[in-house]
Amino acid sequence: MGAADVVPGVSGGTIALITHIYERLIRAIDTLSISLVLQLFSAKRKEAWHTLDGNFLLSLVLGISTSILLVTGLISWVLENHPIPLWAFFFGLILGSAFILKNTVSNWNVTAFIWLCIGAAIALGIGLVSPSTGSDNLIYLFFCGMLVVIAMILPGISGAFILILLGAYGTALETVEQLKNFSLEGIIVFAVMASGGLIGLKVFSKALRWLFIHFKNMVLATMTGFLLGSLYKVWPWKKVTEFYTNSHGEETALNTSAVIPDVSDPSSQFTFALAAFILGVALLYILERLSKSQPNV
Repeated sequence: MGAADVVPGVSGGTIALITHIYERLIRAIDTLSISLVLQLFSAKRKEAWHTLDGNFLLSLVLGISTSILLVTGLISWVLENHPIPLWAFFFGLILGSAFILKNTVSNWNVTAFIWLCIGAAIALGIGLVSPSTGSDNLIYLFFCGMLVVIAMILPGISGAFILILLGAYGTALETVEQLKNFSLEGIIVFAVMASGGLIGLKVFSKALRWLFIHFKNMVLATMTGFLLGSLYKVWPWKKVTEFYTNSHGEETALNTSAVIPDVSDPSSQFTFALAAFILGVALLYILERLSKSQPNV
């Protein structure tokens, strides 16, 4: 989930769905409260830990945090030097995820199909929006943190891409690097964005859990639409249509549009992309089989 959240266009929520931990994650986040956390330091710590689903949340948080800290530099390098195979890999992962998720919808009626179309339209619309150049204001970054964490747990809507739209993706990557060096500035920015993220996550998880309880079929259909709509954003072959000058005076891609690759052109890296696509589908199959082999929780 941490590695997926670093990549613009890919959602950690997609990985949670693939591995069948999504509903458990939403339930655990909704249960989390200040009073329960305080009980961890009292005589009721065992009961509180069990109520929080502490083992699950702790292992997940440690895994995501470790991945973000270790993978951020690698993902940035691959995005810059080998973007086509990377996008093809995630294209295969997301397309396969949509196929698996649509099988979880218990009743494909007209209403479910309408919500699938709505989900696809929302995800596609987000992918077509022009990014902002953003701001380094701490209040602005607080609200960025709220929105990005909400996007992270929604399958098909990329938290990293939301940061790009808000103009805060570069700030987020820089903050991770500053944290590695224990920079005070990085710690402050991280604390501000994390605070916004925690508030957004708590509010949204409560609403999402209620929807799962009362309208699960509709929610799953909508999420399938999110995945299908996000495929445009992760299409491997893109053409830059608009640039902007970043804070370092460098020209950076602002807008892109999908193009059909010329298979005969070596620069299209079609063979590598096809191999990466197959690898993505294969990894999805392995994750699906492994998750099914685990006991239901």
